[in-house]
Amino acid sequence: MPEGKSEKKYVPEISEKELQELRETIKVNSIKLMNEYLERIRKTWPNRPENMKYFDEIANFFGVREKEIREAKDEGKKVIGYTCMFAPIEFILAADAIPVRVSSGFYDPAKVGSRIVPVEVCPIIRSTVGVKMIGLSPFLEYSDAIITSLTCDGMTKLSEILSDYKPVWSLCPPRVKDADQAALFWRQELKVLKENIEKLTGNRITEKKLSEAIKKVQRATEAFRRLQKIRCGPPVIMGRDAMLVNQTIMWDDIERWTMKTIELCNELERRIQAKEWACPPDAPRIMITGSPIFWPDNWKLPNLIEEAKPQGVIVADELCSGDRFLYDPVGVDEWIMHDMFNAVADRYLLPSTCPCFTSEDGNEDRVNWLISRIKERKVDGVIYYIYRGCMLYAMEYMRIKRVLDKMGVPVYYLDTDYTREDVGQIKTRVEAFLEMLKSRVEVEG
Repeated sequence: MPEGKSEKKYVPEISEKELQELRETIKVNSIKLMNEYLERIRKTWPNRPENMKYFDEIANFFGVREKEIREAKDEGKKVIGYTCMFAPIEFILAADAIPVRVSSGFYDPAKVGSRIVPVEVCPIIRSTVGVKMIGLSPFLEYSDAIITSLTCDGMTKLSEILSDYKPVWSLCPPRVKDADQAALFWRQELKVLKENIEKLTGNRITEKKLSEAIKKVQRATEAFRRLQKIRCGPPVIMGRDAMLVNQTIMWDDIERWTMKTIELCNELERRIQAKEWACPPDAPRIMITGSPIFWPDNWKLPNLIEEAKPQGVIVADELCSGDRFLYDPVGVDEWIMHDMFNAVADRYLLPSTCPCFTSEDGNEDRVNWLISRIKERKVDGVIYYIYRGCMLYAMEYMRIKRVLDKMGVPVYYLDTDYTREDVGQIKTRVEAFLEMLKSRVEVEG
């Protein structure tokens, strides 16, 4: 609980015995599920790249990275969690702190979170609340402060609930990002955030430190984009593996992640030359858009697509937990503090395709991103994936569908919750969609 606060505003009192029982039970189930998912990927793709072993290891929430962060905290280093990709990780790195994304992909804690958050609310919100209530996620537990983004009603109230436990710094992205006053408003938001980070860490974000942090993230972005470019051709990596690589940077050491991603790309490019495909080259090429998909439990749709009969392959996504996260680098004209600060601010606002934005012409950036990726990755069909309660993405579906219809790209709307209970039903629907795509490709081919 933050200093100066004597009681919780939202979270009910739960006995330590119940909390411990819930934590241990859910942790055991989640570790089992993580291992099961990784084994399913290996079974589907026996000739999986050797370099994926590293990312498997980092994907374990309770493994080597958890130990590293715990030891860093013991040495006095600060950890700053964030719930959304609006948080500028360059500022966190420049203050010699560790950035970790804390949005929860655990299923069972959503039921715990439902004790205070209505079931009609997005399950990511309910699960993140539940994870904090029982102390399950090491990254959330180790965070000394949390950066939240007020992108929807659920995220707004999540910020208040989390403040029962830790300092919370909320960012409010302007709803009309191309308005004249938007840049000024957003830069002021980040100015206050920068000051909060400096105060927490005791480290001033100097011109030199910010320059080093920007370049560090730029190198990661270069490796990230190289991997995405590899996915444009015949499949030499399965989508689940690419998604796992994309997500591990959210809690891994960024420089080590960059090095390991470069090594993976080198291996994949050798496989391209040898024509060692990860699956049949004519497998339907799928793009996922909609609500974010978070490791570790919430991997059911990627599993169903790439284990289906006929088998599909995920070649792209438009998710804030995937291809969008690190795609756009900070562009600096002059390496002075004023220009670098504004460049960071612009990078986290202008390229964003979050549906929280609007404008006179609608959020055309999101439409343009989808069109560009569909053409670049040769996408055969799009699955529009929605959690019940995720109003922003749900309300945008019809507009996106009309765009895709004009392109002649089939799109399938799929809604679900944080549960395993509907896997059978979703499997039937996904396989029917893939069968239709395969028949369509064969006819056009």
